[in-house]
Amino acid sequence: MNLAMRIAIVGMSAWAAASGMAQSAGPAQPAVQTAMLQNLQVKEVNLAEIDTSHVKLAVDLNLTAAQSVTLESFRLCSLHLNGMPVFAAPLNQEIVLKKGVATALPPLYITVLFRDLRTVEPLRRMIEKQSVRIEGEMVADVRLTMVEKLALHTQHPSVEISLGQDVPVQLSVSDFQRSLALTALGYIDIGLQASSAAGQFMPGTRPQWIRDLETNAQANLFAVESSYALAQKDASFPVVSVALGFRAGSGAVVTTAEAEAPWKYDAEFLGTVQSGAAKLEKNSQEILLRPVGLGDPLRLSAKDFTVDLRGTPEEDKLIAVAGGGHGKIQVLRRASPTSLAVLTLQPQPAAAPGVVSAAAGLASATAAVVAQDAWDQIVVFRLREDAVTKKPSVETLQMKARREGKGIHLSEPVDAAVFGSPIVTPDGVIGLVQDEQTGAFLPDDLLAPAAAPVPSPAH
Repeated sequence: MNLAMRIAIVGMSAWAAASGMAQSAGPAQPAVQTAMLQNLQVKEVNLAEIDTSHVKLAVDLNLTAAQSVTLESFRLCSLHLNGMPVFAAPLNQEIVLKKGVATALPPLYITVLFRDLRTVEPLRRMIEKQSVRIEGEMVADVRLTMVEKLALHTQHPSVEISLGQDVPVQLSVSDFQRSLALTALGYIDIGLQASSAAGQFMPGTRPQWIRDLETNAQANLFAVESSYALAQKDASFPVVSVALGFRAGSGAVVTTAEAEAPWKYDAEFLGTVQSGAAKLEKNSQEILLRPVGLGDPLRLSAKDFTVDLRGTPEEDKLIAVAGGGHGKIQVLRRASPTSLAVLTLQPQPAAAPGVVSAAAGLASATAAVVAQDAWDQIVVFRLREDAVTKKPSVETLQMKARREGKGIHLSEPVDAAVFGSPIVTPDGVIGLVQDEQTGAFLPDDLLAPAAAPVPSPAH
């Protein structure tokens, strides 16, 4: 089954070809498109575990490449089983694909907690019919050379393939476990119907706090697009890095510290600059804020906002190869407690069409909630961008989190499209995502100010 590739990467071996592209293309140009991956097929969904509290599924995939390539990680995004949204943890593992050879990928695991269900019908149908409709996208990070990355204007090349397939479900459990799960689903269904009758929610809908959050997110989430240019020989190579940002309760937009200088967090790019193999062009850095909702992009160069770094990023000393030699470089660490960037928006004319309107920001959690050691329900957002229009959108991921040292540890690993997302509990925001499984708490001054107490009536 051939599947449409929405964002694809092509390797280029000749320096001249890369230089020619760099001179004619800028950061706003869409990625180079070609059929690097020929065929992605879901072989089956394996029902690995069932008890009275959860179902654990393993998704088995086969992938055929049109050319030999190495995937550095991959994940299934916007994933739905029989129309039910689910989250599959990404796999951070190298996968070597040979041209024309079908390769079995390591399984991706999905855990569905019965307590989180708003309808049991998709799961019941899957277990009873031993078949499921799976829809979503597979996104994979691709290993490319420095020349290829520069030609494509990105530090993090990736490919994305759409999925839409009816898949057999293999039951790796006993008949008793299967019967037990169906019985549990029956009881859950009775509870859902009772709650619906009481007017609390309709089966199939998300909890009210998540629906409210998704509505508020439209005015308070941004794609933060950081760009800079590297000069090499007679060519100029713009490089773009994109993360999420959000308007905190204070009104300021918060994102990762990496947005201020992305090359400092990438060993290959930093090594290239420090070795002299490429030169960071003076005054080439730009930051764009693209609203997820309505509004035109805001630019740092237009003085639409200012950037202030908080905290001090920690350093990792690495041995890197750049420009034909070896050397030690100090790469900044994303997961540095309290390290983040604050973008203070300048006042905009109230009547100006198309500008980002003032918003209250995402509500902050109370001090008591922030002080907890664990949070059973949190939401983070995953950034999606249209490859051509650059219009951003987000999808919602539900998981748990716990306190770890001075930071926040997510129960499930996420990919780079989640970096910069707020970490939100039913009570409000507690921090932001910094890397695959780490978050930072927000400084007190970025939290929403406490409401003034209502004065007591005079006696």
